[in-house]
Amino acid sequence: MQFEAPSKPLAVDDLLLLPEQEVHAEIGINWVLDREIPKGGYVRILAESLLWEEHLGTTRIRTTEGLTTCMEPHRGWTIASSSWNFLRKRWLDRKQELITVIQEETKRTEEKEEAGYRSKSPTWSILRALQKINKAKRLEGEAVMSAPPFFQSAGRGDLKIWIEDDGPTVVVWESLLESEQKQWSKKIGKSKDWVVWCRSRKKDEGQRLFEIDGKEIFSNRSKQARL
Repeated sequence: MQFEAPSKPLAVDDLLLLPEQEVHAEIGINWVLDREIPKGGYVRILAESLLWEEHLGTTRIRTTEGLTTCMEPHRGWTIASSSWNFLRKRWLDRKQELITVIQEETKRTEEKEEAGYRSKSPTWSILRALQKINKAKRLEGEAVMSAPPFFQSAGRGDLKIWIEDDGPTVVVWESLLESEQKQWSKKIGKSKDWVVWCRSRKKDEGQRLFEIDGKEIFSNRSKQARL
C-alpha cells in the first residue's frame, strides 16, 4: 500500500510577521512613499485610498487606487500605476517624451479596440509560453502600456519601448500596422529565432511573408502561432 507523502503546511511559505511597534509616521505628512521604510518594517491600514501627486516640470501626474493619470488637458491619459512605475524607470530622463508617447499609444489602442483587436490580443500566459519556445528576449508589438515586463526588450516598428535587442523575438502580428508588418518582415531576413502570434488566414487572403519561411506549430479557429 502506498501512503501519501508528508504534506508541508502552507504557513511555511508565509512571510515573517512584522513585530508590533509604535511608529510615529503619518503617510503623506511626515513620511512619504518614496522614502526609506522605517526600521523593522511598517504596516498602516488606511480607511481611504491615498492620492499620490508628482510634478514633472509643469506636468501633474496623479496616482490613486492603482491608476495613474496625466492631468494635462491635451496629453491626458489614465493607465495602471504598475505600468507607469515600470516605464518611468526605463525612460529616465525622457519622461516628458514618455508622457506624449503614452497619450499617442492610448489613442491608438482605443481605435484598435473599437475595431475588435482586444479579442485577438494574447494573454500574458500565452506570451510566456511563446517566449519559452526560442527563449525569446524581445517582444515586437503591443502598446507601451500593455507590453509585459518579462521581456528584456520591447518595441514596435520604429518605436523602442525599452532597450534595443535583436535577439529571439515574439511577434504579436495583429498589433502591428501594415507598414510595421512589412518593416519587421524585411528586418528578420533569413533568421529563424522568432515566433509569430496571429489570427488564422482567411481563404481569400494571400500568404504572409512569415508563413513562407515558418512552420505552423499551433492552430485553432481564431488564433495561430508560427515559428
